[in-house]
Amino acid sequence: MTDAEIIIWSAAAGSMGLVVLLAAAEAAYSRSRASLQSLVYLGLYWLFFTLLSGLPAAMLPPAAAPWVHVAQVLIGPLRSGMGFYGGRHWLASSSRDRLTDISFRGTTWLCLAGGPLCLLPPPALQLPASGALTVVSVCVMLWLTVRAAQHGDRMAWGLATASVLTLPLQLGLYGLALGFGPLSTPVQAGVALLALLGLLGLLGLLGLLGLLGLLGLLSMPLIAGLLWLRNHHSRQISHHTRSRRDPVTQLHSSVVMVKKIIRAQRRQARTQRDGALMAVQVFEPERRLAQIGHHGLNDIYNQLAKRMQRHTGVVNPAGRYYDHCFVVLIETLHSPRWIRTLGLRVASSLRKPLEVTSLSGERVKVSADIGMGLVHLAGATKDVAQLLHEVQSVATAARAMRSRAALLDEISRQAVPVENAELGASWHAMRTARSHPARALQSARQRRTAT
Repeated sequence: MTDAEIIIWSAAAGSMGLVVLLAAAEAAYSRSRASLQSLVYLGLYWLFFTLLSGLPAAMLPPAAAPWVHVAQVLIGPLRSGMGFYGGRHWLASSSRDRLTDISFRGTTWLCLAGGPLCLLPPPALQLPASGALTVVSVCVMLWLTVRAAQHGDRMAWGLATASVLTLPLQLGLYGLALGFGPLSTPVQAGVALLALLGLLGLLGLLGLLGLLGLLGLLSMPLIAGLLWLRNHHSRQISHHTRSRRDPVTQLHSSVVMVKKIIRAQRRQARTQRDGALMAVQVFEPERRLAQIGHHGLNDIYNQLAKRMQRHTGVVNPAGRYYDHCFVVLIETLHSPRWIRTLGLRVASSLRKPLEVTSLSGERVKVSADIGMGLVHLAGATKDVAQLLHEVQSVATAARAMRSRAALLDEISRQAVPVENAELGASWHAMRTARSHPARALQSARQRRTAT
């Protein structure tokens, strides 16, 4: 490597190393699972870039060359495997789409097991095999993220864009490591710039954009990132002033949720996917005003919203329909039985005591009187006002049920406890039951008699 090339790759690796150090500091401070996963992936990203750039081979003694070669072979599949592991959780594929979830699981194990297997061929073929596996995994990730985006996860488009940007980066790094022709200094600088742009995208996807403030002087991409962040923040403030977010819970407003439901129905009609609409009603909250006041009541709403989103996931948009009612759009579920699981988890979590500050300044525990309702959502078959009326009626009926969770039965059109609901093994079975209610009702009676 020439002096100019060493300067280019060292500067890029140093910039990435500083990001990894800041991510390590954040992980040590927050001690959350998400921050640890971000640290692991960013560290692997830095190792992948550094090893394949040729810096270790240029700066370490020749005796270390075999170890550097082994590390180059293993790092690509390992980074891809960890990326698929994190992407599966990030896209919530386990509850949204069975094919996507199976693909994520299978590709994760393929990458983790394929890395060591790449050491079995002759040394001249080990790095090409590792590179082929890594590039193929990026193509699979691109397909899975586009699929998730088509099923309603708009944030998945960002991950798909990052996958597109990663392809030329990986091809350039593997070409450099394999010595496919002498790459000019400007070309190598372009590959390094792609790596920094990819890192900028990763910071946004991993929720670490606040770290960019300390990196503004390191490179032009990071300066551009800061400008984008400022514009994004200004747009958020502008959106808030137009009441697109509830000021207490920061959930979507009712207008935004209605638009999202309409768009989801259109996508479902096109993709033939099924989901659910959830409503959570808080009953008689004014009874708490004498004890905790309006500030404490808003604290209850805020805590309930966070608990609800913790179980439904950020991939499913949630909104405050009005003061005492929250709605969640679950556009894609791979199985009807996930409705029961999700409903019981949310209802159980929201019924647990909440700790708020009373008017006297003491911390007290209160329990919210809630009811949670669910209705099946599939295609543009119902008016949005009808859907919202149904799901609120089901949530109101759930107040009298033991689990406080109810589902609108597809056959009787009555609210039933979600734990007792007749849920088929597939969405096709539920659609068949809705088309032939008499036959489905007879089958249900026969199953009850048999048990």
